[in-house]
Amino acid sequence: MLIMILFFSTPFVFASDHDLLDEKACNETKEGIGYFLGIADYLFKENEKNNKKMQTEEERKANEKELFGGAIAFSQLAANYSTVYEVWCKD
Repeated sequence: MLIMILFFSTPFVFASDHDLLDEKACNETKEGIGYFLGIADYLFKENEKNNKKMQTEEERKANEKELFGGAIAFSQLAANYSTVYEVWCKD
């Protein structure tokens, strides 16, 4: 048990030696977060419009799946960038 704890905690010890991102990289990361959230918001709104369009149920579901999937993917990218920003960019 102790060996497992030591084995899995080792990466955290070595991660503390890494430098923080520079200001330019932090700003780019922050801009990326806004960009990805903007795209996700756009896709969520397009999905709402899709539900009001005249189309077959199969078309509506296919479009909804694509739009919603894209919105979720960009939301996750924003969340990932937010984690990077929180960890590697200190004020």
